[in-house]
Amino acid sequence: MRLLRFLFITVLGLFQVGLSYSQDTISLNTIVERNQKLIDEYPTEKVYLHFDKPYYAVGDTIWFKAYLASGQDQPSDLSKVVYVDLISDKDTVVRAMRLPVVNTSAYGSLTLDPLVYKAGNYRVRAYTYWMLNGDEASFFYKNIQIGNAINRKVITNISIKGDETGGTPKVNVQILFKGPDGSLLRNSRISWRLLSNFDEISKGRENTDDHGVLTLSLTANQKAAFDAGMLETILETADAKQITSTFPLKNAFSDADIQFFPEGGDLVENVRSKVAFKAVGQKGNGLRVKGEIVDNTGKVITPLESQHLGMGVVAFLPEPGHTYKANVTFSNGVKKTIALPAAKSSGIALSVTNTDPADMVLRITANPNYFSANQNKNYYIVARSKGVICYAAKATLTAPTFTASIPRDKFPTGIAQVTLFTSAGEPLVERLAFINHGNTLSLAVNSDKKTYGSRQPVKMSVTAKTNNQPIQGNFSVSVVNETRVPFSEDSETTILSTFLLSTELAGYIEDPNYYFNQPNEKKKSDLDVLMLTQGYRKFDYKNIIAGKAPAISFLPEQGIEFSGTLRSANGMPVSKGTLKLVVPKNRFYAETTTDVNGVFRFKNVVVPDSAEASITARTSAGSKNMMIMLDGSAFPAIIKNVNAPDEALNIDSILDPYLQNSERQYRLATQMLQEVVVKAAPVKKASHTDYPALTGLSMLADHTIDTERFKGCNVMISCLQGAAMGLTFADNNFFVTRVYNSGLRVPVAIFLDGMQIEPTFLNNIVPADVESVEIFLKDDLGLVNRAYGTNGVLSIYTKKDVKKAVTADDLKKLFPPNNVLTFTPQGFIKSREFYSPKYATPESRTAGSDLRTTIYWNPKIFTDQNGNMAFDFYTGDNKGTYKATVEGTDIDGNLARFIYRYKVE
Repeated sequence: MRLLRFLFITVLGLFQVGLSYSQDTISLNTIVERNQKLIDEYPTEKVYLHFDKPYYAVGDTIWFKAYLASGQDQPSDLSKVVYVDLISDKDTVVRAMRLPVVNTSAYGSLTLDPLVYKAGNYRVRAYTYWMLNGDEASFFYKNIQIGNAINRKVITNISIKGDETGGTPKVNVQILFKGPDGSLLRNSRISWRLLSNFDEISKGRENTDDHGVLTLSLTANQKAAFDAGMLETILETADAKQITSTFPLKNAFSDADIQFFPEGGDLVENVRSKVAFKAVGQKGNGLRVKGEIVDNTGKVITPLESQHLGMGVVAFLPEPGHTYKANVTFSNGVKKTIALPAAKSSGIALSVTNTDPADMVLRITANPNYFSANQNKNYYIVARSKGVICYAAKATLTAPTFTASIPRDKFPTGIAQVTLFTSAGEPLVERLAFINHGNTLSLAVNSDKKTYGSRQPVKMSVTAKTNNQPIQGNFSVSVVNETRVPFSEDSETTILSTFLLSTELAGYIEDPNYYFNQPNEKKKSDLDVLMLTQGYRKFDYKNIIAGKAPAISFLPEQGIEFSGTLRSANGMPVSKGTLKLVVPKNRFYAETTTDVNGVFRFKNVVVPDSAEASITARTSAGSKNMMIMLDGSAFPAIIKNVNAPDEALNIDSILDPYLQNSERQYRLATQMLQEVVVKAAPVKKASHTDYPALTGLSMLADHTIDTERFKGCNVMISCLQGAAMGLTFADNNFFVTRVYNSGLRVPVAIFLDGMQIEPTFLNNIVPADVESVEIFLKDDLGLVNRAYGTNGVLSIYTKKDVKKAVTADDLKKLFPPNNVLTFTPQGFIKSREFYSPKYATPESRTAGSDLRTTIYWNPKIFTDQNGNMAFDFYTGDNKGTYKATVEGTDIDGNLARFIYRYKVE
């Protein structure tokens, strides 16, 4: 088959061939210009967080550094504020942090208070206000497991296996119970309950066997009950204590699925094409698969076998009148037959070969039906990377097949998106390819020795070069005891995997750093298969060509800002009113004046987290009878955890080496009182039984939220959205989730200290003033529901002051002036420095015990004009292999990560 001769017109040559566009609906130059306009007028931003460790224990401090970058990976100075949230596995924001951005970076820490945090699967979310204009999926996300070594009263390990034979779904459970010292809890009494959507399905009491194992066979009417199920166990100890453990039962049943992805998007009859596939198990992790593709006559077309994490690729030529299916067997024993996408009778295909070190080779093939209908028509080939068009050409379809080469040096390191358009600007086929130019930015880390003793000084240096030339850069370094903190480098979330893959592709990426950890030819091939199976998340061409701009609701923050409207008592805006802002905690003071519409704005406010602020207003005539209406802040919704397949079921077992060290560390560092018996009159907590309006509710609430859960949260309605289990927030109302999902839209009744309030009033409640919240998913007697036309109850109780004489100041607080507004905004978290002890004297080398796993953390590694930076620290008492991880970027946005190891003997 002869090669078609195309007339290529690069972007630079477009203006010399204007006559050739007479038959084109839209010019190639228009596509390029509109794409560039989008980048210039609506720049994108992304965030990456470098952590000192991959997981933690309760009582630890999480240290992290935020890197802000533009869509093209260059350091971004667009936003001066970044938000970091810690979210529990119940989709609750347990800590919200606001950090100032300085020189495109931010530094922060979070101490995991044992009174607030429990062992479990958490995830960290990071974003800027500007990023709220896009999809929440574009935020930074990272799963973090948190264990508990301080108050572990029982160690458990559960195995779950579903069984659907016989028609009735059944889950067989085995739970190993150990004491905190690792001893087997033999013949121990265990009470258990099976819950599904907060309803009790079954319950019972059993004993563990001689090996400390509890064996249960759980049944339910439907498999879905297990998917939403939770097993609760209560261990009854010899001293009459009860220890509760909970275990999710989702993913109990073995299952598997496989999807097929023709290269370019479609199979086309009479065109040999590559078809990628991806097989996953019940959790969403990749699953090995083998099988064969057969046609509708039963003829075997080609065998298939996954090459990496359930992904692989086959190639065959679809014939007219034939359909195809895959008969596959997964590594978990599941067998399935899956139909492949139907081949188009008329179409054009795009294939990319990305193995040549100099060029990316394109092959465009039209089948006979398509070629005869579209011969001599114009087409555009456009390739972009990180949103920027790097290559554009025009071609005329004069023969069925064409092969062309695009120089790889036209693209930066990252994903290249190659698209074939009609002359009307309609995208036909598309292919993603990864371009890797190697270590454009290279790091070298060295220490003065390879082996050290306990509490000895370590002198370490970092050298950064770009294209073998010294470069100034912004980096962070973490040094951890890898023996105590083992973790797969392939599974790490890194600056490379985040900026080059996760922010570009949609969906879950398993072991994202595998493709950058010592890359070789196999990993290059595996990465190309990932490009074939993973969706692209950039702004699509149809909107670009149509000139449809993205909706902008939020501007980049340049600091903390308070805005609002000043109104008179009759609601009219006050023009030229004077307002004063005071933050007593840090003695901040600012003044401003309203405009003709009564709008005011305080910019670049300096306010610490949880500090109280007040605004005082008066008119030019000195009047104080006014209302200060403060604008609210936007908070992103909590979406489903895209990295849920990485969540761990048995955290105690997975983190065992780390938790053992943590237990020793905290036992030696502090003498914690596990239990204190105080003989005094108990303080009665507020509850619904104190208020007649809530008469008839169950004695025990379905869920109770204590005041500790509201620490670090400053907006009540936002706090409840994350913490109110069993409730769904939608359309500015709370609903019982079970009822809401059934289609019924009856809101819950909301009470504040026994008085019904509207959901909007929640914004007036200061979370720090709340003692507890009770949630009732059912009103058994129906007295409250019938009285208020609601379904379910959410009751909030504020803290009560100890009885004392009322002073004049107390009365003033009860009746604040109309021209004064006092509030508690979300301020910047307090900056802390990592403590690195110095063992410079003989006495210091023998005092105490140093079992730290993070031996050094420094988020402020800036290489000088010679590309160098040096620092020093001391080793601790733990022996083993230590891993120093350096990550960061140079001033041009080139990314790097380097691992260096030394030993302590």
